[in-house]
Amino acid sequence: MKPTIPGEVEEKSNQIEAIIDRVKIGDKQAYEMIIHQFERQMYTYCYYILKNHEETEDAVQEIFIRAYENLHRYSRQATFSAWLYKMAYHHMMNIKKRQGRWFELIHQFKEQHPKIEITPTPQESVIEELLTYLTPEERHILLLKAVEQYSFDEIGDIMGIKPATIRKKYERLRRKLLDYKRNKGGIVHGTFAKSN
Repeated sequence: MKPTIPGEVEEKSNQIEAIIDRVKIGDKQAYEMIIHQFERQMYTYCYYILKNHEETEDAVQEIFIRAYENLHRYSRQATFSAWLYKMAYHHMMNIKKRQGRWFELIHQFKEQHPKIEITPTPQESVIEELLTYLTPEERHILLLKAVEQYSFDEIGDIMGIKPATIRKKYERLRRKLLDYKRNKGGIVHGTFAKSN
């Protein structure tokens, strides 16, 4: 993550707010600038949850459509980025619920039919391995804190959970990942961001 210059974040936030005001008064073309500004972040966030490029592309498109349709509900109490992540979080949770029902049907089918063993390839990345060890909620917290560097207050707003609860869950998931890595016999390279 590149360091920020003092005032740069506030200036960028003011630019985003000005674009949002233009969209709210009917300048539909201005929304393209919003998409351009946040598309990569949304894609990364969604991909680490869904782990599928096509599903991720669909999810990102749906998030931006919903954001556009609900832009009249956005108020400056939170940053636009946090508001957009909140929308993405809820959309990802809905997708995971639908997938859960689908996986339940697949599980029932597998119980009734012979099993085919699929072994993971050695090229699987450590990050993907660790993320699969986490629950969807833990993945959201980790990505918002460690990757997007949101504060616990902002993550609490996004997920609709008290910041103190987010902090505790973050500490638990850090310990969980460190314990998992140690128990697997590997050496933990680097450290997870400490809560502050």
